[in-house]
Amino acid sequence: MRILSRYFLGSYLNLFVTILFASMITIAIVELLLNFDEIMDDHAGFTGVMTYLFLRIPTYYFRDLIPATSFAAAFFCVGLAARAREVTAIKTGGVSPRRMVVPILAAAAAISLATLVLDETLVLSATREWNRRENPGEEVTFRRGSFWYHRGDTIYNVGETDRESKTLHGVRVFETNPRGRLGRSLRADVVRIDENHRWHFQDATVRTFDPSRPSAAPLVERREEMILAVVAERDLALLEAGARTLSLFELGEYIRARSEEGRNTARYREMLHARLSDPLAVLVFAFLAIPLGLRVEQRRSLASAAVVGIVILGLFYTARTAASMITAGGMGGAAFGPWLVLAAFTGFGAVRFARAPR
Repeated sequence: MRILSRYFLGSYLNLFVTILFASMITIAIVELLLNFDEIMDDHAGFTGVMTYLFLRIPTYYFRDLIPATSFAAAFFCVGLAARAREVTAIKTGGVSPRRMVVPILAAAAAISLATLVLDETLVLSATREWNRRENPGEEVTFRRGSFWYHRGDTIYNVGETDRESKTLHGVRVFETNPRGRLGRSLRADVVRIDENHRWHFQDATVRTFDPSRPSAAPLVERREEMILAVVAERDLALLEAGARTLSLFELGEYIRARSEEGRNTARYREMLHARLSDPLAVLVFAFLAIPLGLRVEQRRSLASAAVVGIVILGLFYTARTAASMITAGGMGGAAFGPWLVLAAFTGFGAVRFARAPR
C-alpha cells in the first residue's frame, strides 16, 4: 500500500508542478503578445520584461491559478490511471479507490496551507511592488487603521474610499512649505470627487499655521463646503487598491477601525474571508476532480469528463462572484459567502465521490 500511495502522491505532485509551470509560461506569452508595446516602453531590456512578468503574474493570476492547477492535476492523476485500467487493477487487488486517493487529498491539503503562506508573502509583496511601480513616488502606507501617501508638498490621509460613488471618508490633508513645515491642514468626514477630479470637502475644518512661528496657535475655520483640486483620477484608484494590499492582520485592523467609526464593513469582511478561504479551494478543487477521474474508468474518455469539470469550475467562480456582488450591495451576512460557496461545492463533491464507481 505504501508503494501505491507514493505512486499517486508522486503523480499528483509531478502533474501539479508541470501544469503550473506550463500555465505560467502560457500566461507570460499572452501578456507579452497583448501588452508588448507597453512593456517595451516601460520595461526596456530583458531584465525589465522579466521583472514585469514576475510581478504581474503573482499579482493578477496566482490566487486563481493554483486552485485550478490542483483541479487539473487531481483529474489527470486519477483519470489517466482509470483509462489505463490501473484503477481496475487496484480494485481487483482488494484496495478501495477511496483509499487510493488519500495521498492526493493529503498533498492538496498541504498545498492549501502553502498557498496561504504564499499569499501573505510572495503575492502580497508582488502586489505592493506592482502598485508602487505603476504609481512611482506615491507609495501608500497603512498606519493605525488608515492609508497615508505623500505627493509633492502635500500629505493625504484617507480612512475609507468608495470607488462607485467617488466618496472618501475620514479625510485629512496636510500642506507643507518647501522646507517641510506645516502650513495648512484640512479635515472632513466626507469628501466627494467630481468628474474634474476636484475634492469637495463637506463641513471641513481648516487650520492655518504660520511656519515662521511654530509655537503660535493656528487659525481655525469651519466651512460648510470647499473645493480643492488635489489629485487625478489615478490617485483614487490607488487608494481603492490599498485594502487589497494589506496583510490579513492589517486587514483585520482596518475593519476594526472602520467599525469603530460606525461604517459598513461588509465588503472588507468579505475580502478578509475570501483571502482566508481561497487557499482552501486547492483542496476542494482536488476533491471535486477525483470523482470525475474515477468515472473515466467506465467511459474511458477524458474529454467528456474534462468538459464536466470545466462546467463545475465555471459554476464555482460564478457563485463566488455572485456572493461578492451581494456583499457589495450592503448585506453584512454575505461576508461569509466565500465559506458558504466552498461548503456547497464540498458537499456536491462528497455526493459525487460517494456515487463514484467502487
